[in-house]
Amino acid sequence: MHHLPSAAAGNQQRNALRAAGLAIAAGTIFSTIAVALDGPASGDSPRAFLMSMIAIGGTKAVVHLVAMAAVLAYAFGFTTLARKLDLQRPLVLAGLSAYLFGCMAMLGATLIDGFISSDVAAAFANAPSPESIKQGYNLVMYGDIVLNDLARLAWVLQALATIAWAPALLAGAGWQRATGVVGLLSGGLVLAAVVEAGAMMTMQALLSIILAQAVWNLAAAVLLVRAKVEARGVPMEAALAT
Repeated sequence: MHHLPSAAAGNQQRNALRAAGLAIAAGTIFSTIAVALDGPASGDSPRAFLMSMIAIGGTKAVVHLVAMAAVLAYAFGFTTLARKLDLQRPLVLAGLSAYLFGCMAMLGATLIDGFISSDVAAAFANAPSPESIKQGYNLVMYGDIVLNDLARLAWVLQALATIAWAPALLAGAGWQRATGVVGLLSGGLVLAAVVEAGAMMTMQALLSIILAQAVWNLAAAVLLVRAKVEARGVPMEAALAT
């Protein structure tokens, strides 16, 4: 009997797993809504474009605050998943490292898109000379290049993490094994979409990435919510498989 967790410890662990799963699910839902609400700036001149950015700056700030919160929710949720898969496994630990670095890259991209670009637009939109306005416009364009590269880096790292976790997931049964299959397919699709799109991310590639990540996120969320609390000495996959 001394090998079994106490009722209080078991409830605490179960609540932690559920919280992680719900965090991933909530982050997926709210970030998807945020992406749908994020409209681009437009204008037929550099100054008009910068003024458009200022006009939508408030909306972009809210949208990207939600996106940042979602990234933090993912970091919490998938760190919990990696712990359950056993961080003593090299692939699981490597996957977690890649995933968290991907989260950092995505936070950088959202910071640029939601705040820095708008601040640059506000600083240069009413500049006294056309040359200064053009300079501000160019800075925003350069920022777009950086944020796109950061987003691609994040997607690649997170896809590699998903693939790295797949063997541990596939070692289980039931929903755990199904989640492993989803992870392999999702990671492969994201990598293929990023490689195919190259430097020019198309809407089709972006939607493919969002869909693939959403399916994987929700599968992992369900796995964590359904997970049983393991007894000491029982393999992690035995606790996750339900």
